[in-house]
Amino acid sequence: MQPQAFDSYAINYDDHFTNSLIGKTQREQVRKQLSRAIKNNVKSVLEINCGTGEDALWFSRKGLKVLATDISEGMIEVAKQKTNDIEFRQLNCVNIGSLPKGNYDLIFSNFGGLNCLNANELIQFRRACDVLQNKGNRLAFVIMGTQCWWERIYFKSKKDKDRSTRRQNKKGVETIINGEKFKTYYYSPEYFVELFGDDYDYVISKPIGLFVPPSYLEPYFVKRKFLLGALRVLDRIFSFSFFSNYADHYLIVFEKK
Repeated sequence: MQPQAFDSYAINYDDHFTNSLIGKTQREQVRKQLSRAIKNNVKSVLEINCGTGEDALWFSRKGLKVLATDISEGMIEVAKQKTNDIEFRQLNCVNIGSLPKGNYDLIFSNFGGLNCLNANELIQFRRACDVLQNKGNRLAFVIMGTQCWWERIYFKSKKDKDRSTRRQNKKGVETIINGEKFKTYYYSPEYFVELFGDDYDYVISKPIGLFVPPSYLEPYFVKRKFLLGALRVLDRIFSFSFFSNYADHYLIVFEKK
């Protein structure tokens, strides 16, 4: 992971995604599904890749104790400006094993933060989760899958074969933010089930943005809000686990054995 890329992007992140129509719509989907999937006895949350703190604020307003972490100092600084009631800490998610153990009913990561980890880093992260949690605690991750149908159709229509199939590249895809380069890796729900299966039981997965498109299509849909509204309705209708890997993201939930 390259914190420099996210440091330089932090000041613009809320404008580009958090406050965008598509960003708001997909975050709304995450929260709706997450509220159904997490237990009522969740009192404490460790958030990974918290970005500018929008989800940490949501958890805090629900009365939960939150420790929100991110590798990017820039993201953490923006998040701290929003509230004094949440503990924000700059921390690489592969190093969360250094945190106090047994204090987190829920470990949460939204919108592809874990897609910045390669396979070996994900194994290290999984081991840390196991150490930090007790039986019955839960994990909830929002991941970019490998078969997003929007992406395949859109880039094929642009005759961009490489980008239409980039999510199937197991070696990772070079990503550039504000001139900084890093790799993004795409993972299917089945991959995560196998990865966490020794220590966690799979609970559920749900598509996030099956019909609502990826955020890079915001310029088109901002002028067609009625169409985006119709796609939101379709997402509610077709929110079946089977479609998880075909969406822009998917939410996957596990419970500690």
